[in-house]
Amino acid sequence: MPKNWKVPLIIIVIMFAVLAASFILPGRQGNKVLAPAFTLPVLDGGQVSLASLKGQVVVLNFWATWCPYCVAEMEELDAAAGRLADRGLKVLAINIMQRETEAGIRAFLGNKEHNYLVLLDHDSRVARSYGVGGIPTTFIIDRQGQIRRVKQGPLGPGELDNLVKDLL
Repeated sequence: MPKNWKVPLIIIVIMFAVLAASFILPGRQGNKVLAPAFTLPVLDGGQVSLASLKGQVVVLNFWATWCPYCVAEMEELDAAAGRLADRGLKVLAINIMQRETEAGIRAFLGNKEHNYLVLLDHDSRVARSYGVGGIPTTFIIDRQGQIRRVKQGPLGPGELDNLVKDLL
């Protein structure tokens, strides 16, 4: 057997693991799966629990300031959050806190008011409980607390509106 057999074998094992995960992670096939509960600190003070938002359509957007795709979608996320708030939409931008500080996040966001809450996932525990493998990743949770959609990658113009329109 050639000396370099380990590298292709490892690649094949990783490919099968990713394929298997795509079938078992919550919400990946449009299944209605109860969203994992959490309580996280808000950047501006206080805490938010997912349970306290039951009855609203909740958007969880996992992001970081160093992620160019996350930065690209922030304006769209903010605009949609403002546009759809009166219809029962709550947007939570959950910073995964990898290579981040609260001061850095505040500096990134500036003094502008936002239509979403910025939550701090200090140890990425919540991101792991949702099976987030890359950012940005957005979860749409219905009024009953079930994951209805998962969007991996940045949101395009008007895309969030389309993802939630039948849930509002």
